Amino acid sequence: MGKIIGIGNAIVDVLCKVEDSFLEKNNLIKGSMSLIDEVTAKNLSELKPEKITSGGSVGNTIAALAQTGASAAFIGKVGSDEFGSRFISEIEKTGASFIGDNSYKKPSAKSFILVTPDAQRTMCTFLGCASDISQDLVNEKDFKNLEIFYTEGYLWDSGQNSEVIVRAIDIAKNNGGKIAFSLSDAFCVSRHKKDFLELISSKIDIIFANENEAVELVEAKNFADEKLRNFFNSMPEKVFIVTRSEKGCVIFHMGKIIKIPAAKIAKIIDSTGAGDAFAAGFLNKFLENKPLQNCGEFGNELAGKIIQQFGARF
Repeated sequence: MGKIIGIGNAIVDVLCKVEDSFLEKNNLIKGSMSLIDEVTAKNLSELKPEKITSGGSVGNTIAALAQTGASAAFIGKVGSDEFGSRFISEIEKTGASFIGDNSYKKPSAKSFILVTPDAQRTMCTFLGCASDISQDLVNEKDFKNLEIFYTEGYLWDSGQNSEVIVRAIDIAKNNGGKIAFSLSDAFCVSRHKKDFLELISSKIDIIFANENEAVELVEAKNFADEKLRNFFNSMPEKVFIVTRSEKGCVIFHMGKIIKIPAAKIAKIIDSTGAGDAFAAGFLNKFLENKPLQNCGEFGNELAGKIIQQFGARF
């Protein structure tokens, strides 16, 4: 199986069970990701955690890929603290390599994942030093024999990161790698729509989006809107994957539409990491040169497994 490198925010997840009233009281939109400051992070630290585990969208995908046997590496930044040490040790335990450094000036990133009784997750993320990804973390030697470079839209929430990521994309392409990109979150798409559209049209080969993110990207009315199909068909050489929760996923490529039903689920415990696990399953089979149908099926399988447990890592 080929080599994959991911670059993303190195985050430790603090999972807490809350009632819907807690979200309402704190003006949080269910299912969204909000950036918070250190003061808010300290306040949320008073919640009783159900589980503390390494996370971060790309980090979750790279960890799962390593567990499926892929040669995988993660590029990111952590603080010189307990959370930073945890992130490195947990991703290395999966068999993935950690390429990055420790910041002595800022704390590690943490995301408070608030899980309501309906298993929906709402994220409040303090980025700490995770967003300070510098040019010196991207070395051409690490990109040799690369098949896929994977990154996330969340990185655009820190202005300076976009230049580093575009440089990494160019290095990956120069080494013959394909570029995979996750749109991350509908609100993230709303914030950086112009940049994402430009990036997709010029540099990206494989795009992962959930239904809300895809609709937001092209400003469609809903998933059935012809505007969405026309957008995908305007770039037929690219692989667009749209995940639709219990409806499975839809893959658009070369004018074809592949619909794959979701795996049967006994009980959803926590939807955190479903998209990350899906991307890992899809990319695992893609690295094995399997047909897109098989890629989507394995993506659905891993997503179905992760939502039957608490937390976003296997």
